[in-house]
Amino acid sequence: MPAIRNFLQDCLELPWQPNSQDNPLHEKQVEELLIKHGLEYQSQPNGIQNFPDFRVNLPNGKHYVDVECKSSKKAMPTYNCGLPHSHGIYIFSSSKYNKTTVFRGRDVVSEEKRTLYSAMHSEMNEVLEKYRSEEDWNDDRGFDFFIRNMYTQKGGSQKTDYFLHKDRKQCEDNVINNDWEKYDA
Repeated sequence: MPAIRNFLQDCLELPWQPNSQDNPLHEKQVEELLIKHGLEYQSQPNGIQNFPDFRVNLPNGKHYVDVECKSSKKAMPTYNCGLPHSHGIYIFSSSKYNKTTVFRGRDVVSEEKRTLYSAMHSEMNEVLEKYRSEEDWNDDRGFDFFIRNMYTQKGGSQKTDYFLHKDRKQCEDNVINNDWEKYDA
C-alpha cells in the first residue's frame, strides 16, 4: 500500500490540536506523520501565509500533492479570502469533535460554483472600474476601494458540519482511495 495512503489514514486518527501562527500544533502533528511514513515534502513552499502547508513529493518523482492543515473549534474550517484549492488535500481538525477529517478542495466547492464566483468577481470589477472612471473618484486624500473575496458557509449543520455532512465518508474515500499506486513508479 502506498505510503501516502497510510499517511492519510493515520491523519484520520489525529486528535484536535490548535493551529495558530505562533504555535502550529496541528501542522506539527501532520509533519510528524509525513516523517513517520518516509514521505519527502517541503514545508510552506509558498510562504507561511500561503497555500499549501506542505508539498508532498510522490514516489515517482514527477508528481506532488499539496496538503493544507486546517484547525477550528467549530465543525467547519475558515477559508477567509480564498476558496479551498480544487487540487489540494485538506486535513481538518475540529475541537468540537476532537477528530480529524480529510477532503479535496474540489469535493467541497464544485467547478460549476467556482465558475459562478469567477464570473461574479469579473462583473464586480467591471462595476468598480466604471466608478473609478468618474471624475469625483480621485480626491486629494487618495481614498480608493477594492473588492475582497470573502467566502463563508451557511445553511445549517447539514451543510456546514464537515463531520456530520452526508458526504463526509465519500470525501474521505476520494482522498484515501485515490489511485495512489500509479505514482509509485
